Order: sequence, then structure tokens, then C-alpha cells
Amino acid sequence: MVPTKWLLNISRNCCKWRPPQKQKKILSQEEYSSFINSLPVIIDKGVQQTKYLENDELRDRMKRITEYYMRGRKTIQGELTILGHELLESEKIKGDLKNQQYVLAWCVELLMSYILILDDIEDGATFRNGKPCWHMLADVGSLAGNDASMLRSFIMQLLHINFSSQLFVDFAKLFNEAFFTCNVGQYLDAITSKQRNYKNFTMDLYKNIALYKYAYYSVKFPILSALVLSKNYNKDTCRYVDDILTDVGIWSQINNDFTDYYDDDEQTGKTGSDIQAGKCTWLAVTALQRCSPAQREEFYAHYGSWQPDHVARIRDIYQQLGIVGIYYREEKATYDRIIKKIESLPANALPSAEFFKTVVDAYYPNVACGKAFNRNN
Repeated sequence: MVPTKWLLNISRNCCKWRPPQKQKKILSQEEYSSFINSLPVIIDKGVQQTKYLENDELRDRMKRITEYYMRGRKTIQGELTILGHELLESEKIKGDLKNQQYVLAWCVELLMSYILILDDIEDGATFRNGKPCWHMLADVGSLAGNDASMLRSFIMQLLHINFSSQLFVDFAKLFNEAFFTCNVGQYLDAITSKQRNYKNFTMDLYKNIALYKYAYYSVKFPILSALVLSKNYNKDTCRYVDDILTDVGIWSQINNDFTDYYDDDEQTGKTGSDIQAGKCTWLAVTALQRCSPAQREEFYAHYGSWQPDHVARIRDIYQQLGIVGIYYREEKATYDRIIKKIESLPANALPSAEFFKTVVDAYYPNVACGKAFNRNN
């Protein structure tokens, strides 16, 4: 039998693959190193001050859970939290406030680890970031769900021991909204794939899944967290964040879908499987909007299959429809719409227009630098 990976590589090469956009560096190297090196100290302090972790075995397991999915993973949301807070504060952040900033950023990252544990269980994934998924470890297995629950509680414990009572209450509300939103998104994503009714794959359905599954957490949540820490969280600031960064978050999910299309372990942390799993992705919806009747029937017959030749046929349909060129044209059009929204903000808006441009440019480096790909490619 011909190896699946070999066939998929042939398909990718035939489709004239381009690397997807890489995000602009968010923090300086010095700031980044300081942030990364703070994790063991913060975690150790947290486990030592948690009364329920009463012996070395429990403390060691909690440390393993918190650190496992951090290794080899980009810390974009944590870095965005730091960047947002730095931009919102008028003076240089240092001392206790700097420590709180790092704690908050790591709590934002740990929320992603919690989601990844559950996501890997639901998807039946075996590897992530070049190592076995948490639930595949010999001493984990069926305990993975409980470990995820422990991690969620530990996040709240870190917030509790590092912030004032009022800030903790504010963060508890915000983090609970993030947990709930991500869980709803996971459900919508899973049930849509399970139903395999590709006739219902519409852009409205896709954007609804993307909004809950990723858009809230990926961009809005770090900035909302920074607003709480800087004591600028209110109705107006939340409205501006929602209006502008929801679009950025949805595009971030589209970029994730596009990266999965490349089947790139280095970029995504795990082998791409959206086609095989029958996911409602931007590529699938966009293709169905443009398919001929014959292509549509072929899509229905082959999408959601793990057979290598079926996956290759879906990729071939994407190539025939020029999905890569469509992606980059949409990238530019979406960026232009977002910038237009930013430029229409009131002069005294908080966060400011410059704040939003800095955040948005981190997600659209190709367009922001004037290096968008040729629209005809």
C-alpha cells in the first residue's frame, strides 16, 4: 500500500504550495525571553500555594499538566496579552505589575492547553508538537478529562493568589466566558463534522463556528484581559474590541484552516486532517460556493474520507478552483475592511486606533508590509 503521507506530499507539490503567512514578531527578544523564563517560577509558586496539592505526587502531576503542551508551542495569545497591556499603560511596567502581567499572560496560554487536551481527545489525535498527545501517555489515558478539569481549576487558582479580590472577580467572569465560548465552539465544530451534511456548509455556519471556537480566544480574549488588568474594561472598550477584533479572530481561524491544508506539522503542531475529518472549514465552504455540479458531486463523495486517493481528489478540486489565490485576495480585502473600521474610530477612543493597528498588523504581516501575494496566483 502507498503511504498516505507520500500521496499527500505529491498532491501538495502539484498544487504549487506557498507557505502561509507567518505572524509578525510580537515581543522583543529580551521581553520574550523574560516571559518564557517566568513560567517555571509562576507554576512552582502556584502549586506550592494550592492547598489541595498536598503531596509531591500531586504537585508534580500538576506541573506536568501545565507544562506539557507549552513545549514546542508558539505563545501568541500570551504575548498578545503582554503587548496589549504595554500599549494600554502610560508608564513602563515593572515590579509586581510586571509579575502580574506575566501571570495573566500564562493563564491565557494555559486556557489554550486546557482546550488542546479536550480537542485531542475529541479528534482522536495521537501526536501534537512532535510528541504523543496528553491522553496517549501511559499514566494518563482515561484520566485526561480529569486532568483537563484540574488544569482549568489551577488557572483560577493562579488568578486568585496573584490578584486582588476585585481583579480576581473580574478575571473569573472573563475567563469563564472564554471557557464557555471555546466549549460551545468545540461542540459546534464536532457536531457539524459528525453529521457530514456537506449541503449545509455555508459561510454563515462557518463563521459562527469560527467565532466561538477560535475568534474569541485567539485575539479578543487577550486584549480584553489586558483591559481588565489596566482597569480600562468597560462597555465602550469592549464594544470597540468586539467590532474590530472579531473579524481579525475569524480570519485567524481561516488562516489556521489554510495552514492545515499545507499539512505542515511545524506550523500547526499536528498533521493536517481537516479534509479527512469532514470539518466545516473556510476552504470547504469556499470550494462549495464555486464548484460545478460535477465537482460538487465529487466533493460529496470524497470529503470526510481517510482514503489517500479521496483526500488527493479534494485537494485537486481546491487546486482547480484556485483556492490559494482566493485566500490571498480575501486576506487583502479583509485587512482593508478592518483598517477602514479602525480609521473610523473616534479620536479619543480607547483602545486607540494606533493600538488596534499594532495588533492587526501582527496578524497581517504580508499585507501590512505591502507584500501581499499576487492576486492572480
